[in-house]
Amino acid sequence: MSMWAGTCQLIAKIVKKDEYGVQKTEETKRTVFCNVFSMGDAAYYAAAAAGIHPEAVLQIRKSAYNGERLVEFDGARLTVARIDRSSPDFVRLTLAEVVGDRG
Repeated sequence: MSMWAGTCQLIAKIVKKDEYGVQKTEETKRTVFCNVFSMGDAAYYAAAAAGIHPEAVLQIRKSAYNGERLVEFDGARLTVARIDRSSPDFVRLTLAEVVGDRG
C-alpha cells in the first residue's frame, strides 16, 4: 500500500448566531490525505457486538485531526465511531454509517 493514497473530508460543525440571535449550525469541510485499512473479521464482529457497524478504517496525521465527528469518504457521509490515538504521529478513525443518511 502506498502512503497517503486516499483522501477524505473532515466535517466540523460550528454553531453561530445570526443577527436575530437564532442559533444556526454551519458545516466546514477540509480535505486531508488518508490511508485506508481493511478490518479483519474478528475485529468487525467484535465491533458489531458492541453496537458499532464499521464501514471504513482511515489513518490520518494527528496534526490534521481536530476532533471532527463526521467524515465524508468514498461518496458516503460517515460518523467517527472510534478513535485510536496510540501512535505518536497518526490517528486511526473507525467510521460507521450516519443513521438516517441512507437513501
